[in-house]
Amino acid sequence: MSYSHVLVGTDGSATAGRAVEVAARVASGVGAPLVVITAWQRHQSDPPALSEEAKFPGGSAAAMDAQWAIETTSDAAGTARRLEVEDVRQIQAIGAPVESLLESAGTHPDGLLVVGTVGLTHRSERLVGNVPHQLTHHSPVDLLLCTQRDTGWERIALATDGSRTAARAVERGLALADAIGAEATLVTVARTQERGEAVLDDAASRTEGLADRPRQVIVDGDAVSGLTRGGRDYDLLVIGNKGMSGPSRLLGSVSNRITHEVPTDLLLVNTTR
Repeated sequence: MSYSHVLVGTDGSATAGRAVEVAARVASGVGAPLVVITAWQRHQSDPPALSEEAKFPGGSAAAMDAQWAIETTSDAAGTARRLEVEDVRQIQAIGAPVESLLESAGTHPDGLLVVGTVGLTHRSERLVGNVPHQLTHHSPVDLLLCTQRDTGWERIALATDGSRTAARAVERGLALADAIGAEATLVTVARTQERGEAVLDDAASRTEGLADRPRQVIVDGDAVSGLTRGGRDYDLLVIGNKGMSGPSRLLGSVSNRITHEVPTDLLLVNTTR
């Protein structure tokens, strides 16, 4: 259940900086290469010269954008190497950020994509479709959303409702927790303590390695409010992406709502693969 590659998108901002640090620690923990991606768009009014040597003429807007992309990925790569990631690769993609990240993720089907959460909780930005918001609905791989909480990962919550798709997310989250040495807690939200314990008993019996893990029942009538409240006690919350696309998304799936409300880092596991 380990990741073959860890991909991180960065634009040099503070939010992206923490995403790079988190991605580097994950890559180091699972022993995977780290791919640092920055996207930039060539100015249409400033086309490059025809010769390869003069592809981006000095002093042009395109040249400055290209240089910015190189410096941004280089800075991120330096951060990753300081965090003991041996294999760091850099991509300066020409194009829109979302399309560039999705294209890179598509070439690594067993990878993990990491981005910051700027704008994800602001309704105005969600309506126009900011980068993390669009990735939550279209990423072909697991997506890790990093907040600005200045903390490492010591406690990870594996959320389950007892479904098969939740079980796949729990397996992925458990493998990640073990790889980085964090404590994994199996968590569910239920209307009563007894009902929640039954869900956790069933989930633990169907997934190897969960029998002796900590468990928590969050008593709440709404899964989103329960996980939002309970998520504050953890450094990372792991959920499946059920309902993140199609009609369920429009109706407001639990996963969709949590991506906009959870107060901690969030691993959105692609359970459709």
